[in-house]
Amino acid sequence: TGSQVVYSKYAGTEVEYNNSKHLIMKEDDIIGILESDDVKDMKPLNDRVLIKVAEASDKTEAGLILTETTKEKPSIGTVVAVGPGSLDEEGNRQPLSVSPGSTVLYSKYAGGEFKGTDGTNYIVLRVSDVMAELS
Repeated sequence: TGSQVVYSKYAGTEVEYNNSKHLIMKEDDIIGILESDDVKDMKPLNDRVLIKVAEASDKTEAGLILTETTKEKPSIGTVVAVGPGSLDEEGNRQPLSVSPGSTVLYSKYAGGEFKGTDGTNYIVLRVSDVMAELS
């Protein structure tokens, strides 16, 4: 109650009650809780992971300089925060397989993208969209 939340773009049903608009949604549609005005401080919920996206390279391996539109979207990043895990059938939390500080490879088109106040790119996705932990 009273927390500022981030939720899936197409989630919920809008209703009007006492001349005020509200959004009713499932708990699973809430991505995280914002503890400040910066996305880097987001607390992911359930089985979600907040990742700081690695910077895209400005050059190809052959040395060609890339423009912003031709840079390939990176799918590697550093885990900033993890949710508490999803609930099993008995109501127990299942811990996530990654932890803050891990460098991970994730599914290219998964999750929701956000930009921090300093311009840093972040993505929030389900842990099942993390394909590998890199050493």
